[in-house]
Amino acid sequence: MEKYSIIRKELKHELQVNASADDVWEVYSDPDLPRIIVQLLPGVFEKIDVVVGDGGIGTVLHLTYPPGSVPLSYLEKFVTIDDQRRLKEVKQIDGGYLDMGCLFYMDSFQIFERGCDKCVIVSKTEYIVPSQEIASRVEPYISIDSLAGMATAISNYIYNRVLKVLKHKLEVQAPAKDVWEVYSSPELPTLIVKLLPTVFEKIEIVKGNGGVGTVLHLTYPPGSIPLTYKEKFVTIDNRRRLKEVKQIEGGYLDMGCTFYMDSFLIKERSSKSCVIVSKTEYEVPSEDLLSKDVVILILGISTIRELMAEAVARDRVRDPVECTDRDNDLLMHRGKDIDMFPVGT
Repeated sequence: MEKYSIIRKELKHELQVNASADDVWEVYSDPDLPRIIVQLLPGVFEKIDVVVGDGGIGTVLHLTYPPGSVPLSYLEKFVTIDDQRRLKEVKQIDGGYLDMGCLFYMDSFQIFERGCDKCVIVSKTEYIVPSQEIASRVEPYISIDSLAGMATAISNYIYNRVLKVLKHKLEVQAPAKDVWEVYSSPELPTLIVKLLPTVFEKIEIVKGNGGVGTVLHLTYPPGSIPLTYKEKFVTIDNRRRLKEVKQIEGGYLDMGCTFYMDSFLIKERSSKSCVIVSKTEYEVPSEDLLSKDVVILILGISTIRELMAEAVARDRVRDPVECTDRDNDLLMHRGKDIDMFPVGT
């Protein structure tokens, strides 16, 4: 049997961040991090494709770098996502440095608390080679710089990101359970296209049966911006009567948003009336990237959500009325009196 002179190598970088460990870990553990990091570091990655999984343990990514990069591409797998230790480990499983002679290659990220609003991001690369000859061959290409740049980009993103909220309320003379029955129905995509035939070109189910995890492909009439995108049902809470739908591909994500989600909450007013609270939340990396055109387009989609609420109400009752009770929330009616503000103000 051939014997190897095993050599283990480790590269390490630490970055102190003026943000809570929980806030930083929230980004590193976010299932959407592959998409976000491409936006934050557009010159570093050509693309990152999800091959298997949904961002949790076992997820496999295919990373491709710009032409001329060494390595040009590889597959990596999330092997650890430990919320308690705030530790994420990502292991190369095909191509990349493995094809260059490494027996093992893994990046890890761990967030250590250093106070209520301070933490340290520890980025580490570990690899194993069978000989000094292979070590000398791969060392010029292996650097901690990319992980250090990722830590810096994520910390700047946390410092500068802006979350906006749009909200609309509609009071309906129908029981909350009846209205929630429509919003939570697996048949809602089909119903909405029938109720609003001029708003949607089509809504196709890509994955799922209408429950949590269902992915829809929405297409609007020619000339619409955005024309199309995919969204995912991330919450369907029957107890709270809450439905949350998150954009996962295309749409405003391609226009600079790092996060975009619509939600629908049915609040009971009495045994025979309720309020439909429709909300749009979106996030951009910085105020500078929040162009007026994007804001106007998002306001248009927000108005469509209001039309959805009114269409659902009409499907249940004849005369939905606007809500006049602010209920300590922002009141918007038919797309007017729209207020946009960072969360927490």
